[in-house]
Amino acid sequence: MTTPTAPTGQELRLGTRNSKLALVQAEHVSEELTHAHPGFQFPWQTVVVRGDADKTSPFLKFAGPSDAAKNIWTEEMEAKLCTGELDLLVHCLKDMPTRLPDTCTLGAIVHREDPTDALVMKEGLQSQYTDLAQLPRGSVVGTSSTRRKALLRYRYPHLKIEECRGNLDTRLRKLDDPEGPFSAIILATAGMVRINLHDRITKRLSPAEFPYAVGQGALGIEVRKNDIQTESMIRKIEDLPTRRICLAERALLRTLQGGCSSPVAVHCTVEESSPSSPARLRLDGTIIHPHGTALLCESATSEFGTDKEAEALGAMVARQLLDNGGRALLEEIRLLQQEQSR
Repeated sequence: MTTPTAPTGQELRLGTRNSKLALVQAEHVSEELTHAHPGFQFPWQTVVVRGDADKTSPFLKFAGPSDAAKNIWTEEMEAKLCTGELDLLVHCLKDMPTRLPDTCTLGAIVHREDPTDALVMKEGLQSQYTDLAQLPRGSVVGTSSTRRKALLRYRYPHLKIEECRGNLDTRLRKLDDPEGPFSAIILATAGMVRINLHDRITKRLSPAEFPYAVGQGALGIEVRKNDIQTESMIRKIEDLPTRRICLAERALLRTLQGGCSSPVAVHCTVEESSPSSPARLRLDGTIIHPHGTALLCESATSEFGTDKEAEALGAMVARQLLDNGGRALLEEIRLLQQEQSR
């Protein structure tokens, strides 16, 4: 099948999931592109994806090799991209598989908000508790993320962790339901900020103690691999340091063969540089046992003047993790998830 090219007219069509947060993100990208390319229009079209259609199953249901779990957020949109119905896709980068279809490519990475996780307390409890450690033993904390569940079990074993899926508004309603079980939930800070709910954040969790998901807070724009025109256009709104940071994070996850169902976390920062030396990137990578019984962390620093240097850093940290207990831990996790998904 011949890969379609970008339309010759003055319009490029964006694809996005149909949620409040996704629409805010698509609007942001559309406005940035319109500003960068006067005369072009960038309308968006919503697509129902499998992850949104099934709002109740835990992510372990979708567990599988590498990025199998993440495909639930992208496959339906990618199908429309490849047939030419859409020209670019706007994703939360953390939802994008690290290996894309052969006909698609990650054209640009833009606009990273605070990548941390946020603690959100139930309405009525905000004045009593401002930290997870303060919650009474047995308090229920909700999240849909395997990584967050594992970190909560490792850092706060006195708490009870339960599944909490849905878009942000849905999860907040579940939290605030007077008859509901949750005392608190954990969400991405970036999502709360983007839909102007930052006032509901009780605390932004320190990434040194609670490392975040690969790509969290950043937006990825996916295009057809041979669509040079569209890729050239979206690169004009790309943030280059964000691109290199996220490429390092994604290379780590790709080397580990992890996805939504793997409790892998990162903390990536640019170290201060002097006039005589280039900036360096520090990447901390973490694997956590889903039961919270073990945590492995490795780190490295490197120059990141090119995409290849950034990706080499991610692969280096991943290999360190694998060589220092991570290989055995990931195999144990894989077998555990196979058993739970039966």
